[in-house]
Amino acid sequence: MSSTLLQVHDRLEPFPTIQNRLRLRGVCAAPQPAERPEEWENRIGTALMALYRDSRAEEAFEALYHFSRLSVLEWIQGLLHRGLRHLDPNELLQDTFVNVYRYPGAFRDEHHGSFRVWVRTIAGNIVRRASARPGRLSFQELPEGLQEPADGKLGPIQRAESQEQEESLRAAWVLFLCLYKEAWEQLGERDQRTLHLVEVEGLSYQAAGEILEVGRSNMKMIVFRSRKRIARFMRAAMCPWGSVGRGREQMRA
Repeated sequence: MSSTLLQVHDRLEPFPTIQNRLRLRGVCAAPQPAERPEEWENRIGTALMALYRDSRAEEAFEALYHFSRLSVLEWIQGLLHRGLRHLDPNELLQDTFVNVYRYPGAFRDEHHGSFRVWVRTIAGNIVRRASARPGRLSFQELPEGLQEPADGKLGPIQRAESQEQEESLRAAWVLFLCLYKEAWEQLGERDQRTLHLVEVEGLSYQAAGEILEVGRSNMKMIVFRSRKRIARFMRAAMCPWGSVGRGREQMRA
């Protein structure tokens, strides 16, 4: 048996609420009689993904990630043959789950193995994109005819318009910063510290993870989700029909 399938029944223990939600959906979290570990893992993985797709609950995604990440990581490692040893499987794993997090609506639970097939397809595409060489530069023909140099000086009207736009931009930037500060304060202490280390101090995921005592494989997900919460708040607050109060509710969603 694969090492990732040992003690699989322990993977949902940290999520009693999710187990209860699965039970309400008619899904038994415990392995069934004569059900092989692989079959149980496929069934529960699909049920967790369907729960996250339907509810968009953060805890459902946490449970899905905790439950499935080792198997997905093992699959990715199997794809990295000799010519792809330079790729980091943990980085590819996080990229895979970022896509799972962002596009749950694309998932279809048609059978017990649906999530396994879907997430492996995502992981395979991630690996292929990461291993692809950059495209060659295409050389374009020079434009026909002579080009007169453009006059870069602004006239009086253009200068006035430019000054007005600059003033509007400054006002918008001040508003943006105020809203960002409000969004920042809605984050938890760990998420604030993580973004500060990565975005302000410019540390790598690995270096920031060592300071926070968080595994490198989890750092990208923390940063991604924190940025998404801030963006959700900003979007709600800046919409004509939005409000800061609505943004706070969406941050907690």
